[in-house]
Amino acid sequence: MRTRWTVLLLAISAGCALAQTAQQPIQLQHIDVTRVDSAINPCENFYQYACSKLNTANPIPPDQMMWGVAGILSEWNREILRSILEKNEVPSAQRTSNEQKIGDFYASCMNQASAKANDLSAVKPLLGRIESLRDKSEIAGALAMIHSSFGAAWQVDENQTAVALLGFGPLADYNDVSRVVAGVDQGGLGMPNRDFYLSDDARTKAIREKYKEFLTTLLKQSGTGEGEAARDAATLMRVETVLAQAQMDNVTRRDPNKVNNRYTLVQLKALTPAFDWDSYLSAMDAPAVPLYEVYAPDFFRAVNKLLVDEDLATWKVYLRAHLLMSATPYLGSEWRDAEFAIERVFTGQAQQPPDWRRCTAAVDGGVGEALGQVYVAQVFPPESKARALKMVHDIEDAMGRDINSVTWMQPATKKEAELKLAAVINKIGYPDKWIDYSTLTITRDSFPVNVERSTQFELRRQLSFIGKPLDRAQWYMTPPTVNAYEDPQTNTINFPAGILQPVFFDSKEDDVVNYGAEGSVVGHELTHGFDDQGRKFDLKGNLRDWWTPEDAKAYDERGACVANEYTVDVPGVPGAKQNGKLTQGEDTADNGGIYLALSAVTADLKAQGKTLEDKDEHGLTNLQRFFIAYGTSWCDTFRPKLMQTLVKIDPHSMPVLRVNNVLANMPEFQQAFSCKAGQPMVHEARCRVW
Repeated sequence: MRTRWTVLLLAISAGCALAQTAQQPIQLQHIDVTRVDSAINPCENFYQYACSKLNTANPIPPDQMMWGVAGILSEWNREILRSILEKNEVPSAQRTSNEQKIGDFYASCMNQASAKANDLSAVKPLLGRIESLRDKSEIAGALAMIHSSFGAAWQVDENQTAVALLGFGPLADYNDVSRVVAGVDQGGLGMPNRDFYLSDDARTKAIREKYKEFLTTLLKQSGTGEGEAARDAATLMRVETVLAQAQMDNVTRRDPNKVNNRYTLVQLKALTPAFDWDSYLSAMDAPAVPLYEVYAPDFFRAVNKLLVDEDLATWKVYLRAHLLMSATPYLGSEWRDAEFAIERVFTGQAQQPPDWRRCTAAVDGGVGEALGQVYVAQVFPPESKARALKMVHDIEDAMGRDINSVTWMQPATKKEAELKLAAVINKIGYPDKWIDYSTLTITRDSFPVNVERSTQFELRRQLSFIGKPLDRAQWYMTPPTVNAYEDPQTNTINFPAGILQPVFFDSKEDDVVNYGAEGSVVGHELTHGFDDQGRKFDLKGNLRDWWTPEDAKAYDERGACVANEYTVDVPGVPGAKQNGKLTQGEDTADNGGIYLALSAVTADLKAQGKTLEDKDEHGLTNLQRFFIAYGTSWCDTFRPKLMQTLVKIDPHSMPVLRVNNVLANMPEFQQAFSCKAGQPMVHEARCRVW
């Protein structure tokens, strides 16, 4: 699954031990095509031309790691959620079941913060279970306990590093998506990815020392003596480094054929005979299935060797530390202080967010669709959904024209592509069927208990999919999320209500602006179905090669151009270099998505008797307004430390490249702003797949 923005793989959920401060309500940004920096030549640096004024007026707040139009909209959405939660945290017999759950969940979090409680007692029984292990055969059961309490067993993203030891969860069969099988993936690290264990540059070495300090602090706070805690932290670092060395790198993982490794349970047990799969699956209450998709077999061979070579005491240290890392955001302020000390090393964030924001995020993460129903009712009326759906259909029509017009595809491949396009399912705003939380108990008594219960509820819900037909209607994001995604196995494109708000989608704006901003997002997600990963899945979502050898070669040549173009240093950030092979899918989608949006708005204007050359009252053509809207949608700034982290883990390029590289590949842009050959916004070798 590919998304418009990454979520930092390290859990960014820290709270605030500082006094709450008054804050003015966030004002939504709207695209203003006249808010450009006329002192900057658009043909020299269009990102700065479109964004410098907006970014200067909106510096990164100290409690944020990034800021800009996306951050402002996210904060606006959170304020809407806060008002919903504060209304429903007041006990009342009139509250519905969902209102009681979201209100009491929020109240338990805020009560913990105000009491400055240390809720280590919530994990004491789990720590005791780990300490009582008498044989390494019991490790599997203890791991299942962690996965079903505070540590998610399966993350819906492209990297499972943050999961304790391994990831386990539902996965559509790559070869037959009509059935859901069990996915088994690499995991086991406490830092964002393997590079932070293996790289030898000075910054990464310093990060490793800070990480060991963090581990030492957690272990001390759990009752371990200082000297022993330091030794245990060093032991954990040694074990995680071995796991990191064994992990498949994130570029290799981008090829679905490399992670499509099919095992029976007998074969899985033979792969890792030192791990008691029967105990793990029983403790997880996982259904029996005929197939296990094992993403990285070499990793599990290394896990097996570690299980054999390391003694039980070492594994107790590993399990105890990973339980604590999973639970730390929910145990109280001193725990969150420790977590924030390491998070800021990766993000550069200056201070922790206020409690209300942290608690709002916790409710959204725990019972997101219960909260999302109320959010949608307030901010996403049916007319907005209808207008967004029209945009999606217009852009799908544009994709059809694009497939038909390309000269490098043969008719047989084009036919397959057209069939796949016709089979795409569009999901707009929110689910057609909401999650039923009636069996989930939430009270005001304990925040960590509520987190544990909601984690167990979601785990049971996810595991119930295994062995059943794939449900293409389920969502992987909650309605308030400022993001979008494409899923190749369900062949869906998904746009939560949270991103269908200004600046991206504005009911008060005309189509030129909306298609430049949100339309490019729609085109981006649609193009993902035909990027270097997505093109390997067919119309049903099965991993199947439907390309002629000649067309596949032509595609790969165009993809290599994109990868090479984006393998560059991030402007102004020492030590941050994009890896174009890692970002190739997102860069392909950026370059294709804006063309689809431009094609769609051109047809839309023609139907109205208008053209891209028509000018507004400021003398700007519709084509110029379209590109300014696109640039404005990427007016986001990141802290340098965050960028240095993201280039290692994130398959998305930085905003300046997502604007300048895309537009410098477009003759239409150069025509709109009269750019000449030799200027930075005119690439001599233009890279484009779609």
